[in-house]
Amino acid sequence: MTAPTVAFTEPLTSPPRMHHPGTLAELLEVAGTRKRIVEAWGVSARTYDTRKRSPGTCTIGELQQLARVLQVSEDELFAVVRAEADRGAVPMLG
Repeated sequence: MTAPTVAFTEPLTSPPRMHHPGTLAELLEVAGTRKRIVEAWGVSARTYDTRKRSPGTCTIGELQQLARVLQVSEDELFAVVRAEADRGAVPMLG
């Protein structure tokens, strides 16, 4: 069984670049939207960093909002975060 990914099209590139990140952190890195996500979630930058390191701490509402803001499939996003939680993703130190 292959790991789930989120189809994300990088806006404003010509031609548009398609990415298939397999983790929430990879999606957030590709999207390059820390400030926008912090504002959309209504959380501090510190909370954003926690969510990025430990996706299992995200609320359902945060993931739904993220899917809307980045215009990605909510189902794909939930599948990626669920797979990370199932793997017991340990926050990276550093």
